[in-house]
Amino acid sequence: MTHILKVNEHGDLYLPSEVLGKLQPGTFYSLEVQGDVLILRPERSRVLSPEEKAAKWRRWAASHSANSPGLPDEALRRENIYD
Repeated sequence: MTHILKVNEHGDLYLPSEVLGKLQPGTFYSLEVQGDVLILRPERSRVLSPEEKAAKWRRWAASHSANSPGLPDEALRRENIYD
């Protein structure tokens, strides 16, 4: 069976869920290349560096900015924050 893989503008590789079975959100995989074969192995523990956390957050924010109306200026006023 052939599957189509997609890489987005950030370099993220997307795999169809039927390729990997049930995945837990946020799971990291190590990639091993053996000739023409790619081997993905789940990593049980992985701590993100501050730079990785910031990059992940920026990717998330960028993915939501185009389809989100955002907050009105009034919502950001100090007197309205606590209402």
